[in-house]
Amino acid sequence: MGSEHETKNLEFWKRYSKTDSNFVKKGKVSGQNRTMVDAQYKKMNITRAFGMYGKGWGVVAGTEDYDRTHFSNETCILHYRATAFYVFGGERFELPIASSIKEAYITDGGQGYLRIDDEAVKKVRTDAITKAFTDIGFNADIHMGLFDDQDYVRGVNAQYEIEKSEEKEAELKQQITEFNDWMAAEVEAAQKVSSPASFQAVMRKLSKKAQTRCDAMGINPKKYLERIEVLIKERFAQEEQQNAS
Repeated sequence: MGSEHETKNLEFWKRYSKTDSNFVKKGKVSGQNRTMVDAQYKKMNITRAFGMYGKGWGVVAGTEDYDRTHFSNETCILHYRATAFYVFGGERFELPIASSIKEAYITDGGQGYLRIDDEAVKKVRTDAITKAFTDIGFNADIHMGLFDDQDYVRGVNAQYEIEKSEEKEAELKQQITEFNDWMAAEVEAAQKVSSPASFQAVMRKLSKKAQTRCDAMGINPKKYLERIEVLIKERFAQEEQQNAS
């Protein structure tokens, strides 16, 4: 019962959490390397779920507030707060949104020139809106660090190739064929491992990789995982026969 309840709760999240890698980029935020999703792409996904901006989702009129914090070194931080809304299943929901950004600062660690970001108002608003809708699942895989896993990325890419194809069944078959070829190559490489224990360890890792790719592709991994278990048992059985002879 609890499992069914959880599955229902996560339906929306799972539907919109995946990100097309064509709209993902690497960049630095506050000196840290980050994986980021294109803001307009995320807005498109939100529109796909709720409808046109201002009607199916958006910012509640009259709730937007901008204020600034000024520092003695001429740094200025712009703060934005508002209330966003979205309509789902005939009901209207609201959620608070907020973000901050450097609007002005001295470059080179305070040794350079005064830089003023003339797009700070637009940036801070966009950041607040897009981050808020991440909380209900949109492109959540980026923020969960899943794009650091190449098996996940390959699986998601395969799913998007299927969705974008005019011949979905043919593309699905092609993607499954490529997945099967990859599995076969991985198993063949694993067979070269000398001991059954080492083979088991390698195959367990393959099992996790296969499940990650299958989940991202939206296909059932059961038969692949079962096949891996059979291969592990066969390898131990072969070792026992050799030792007995």
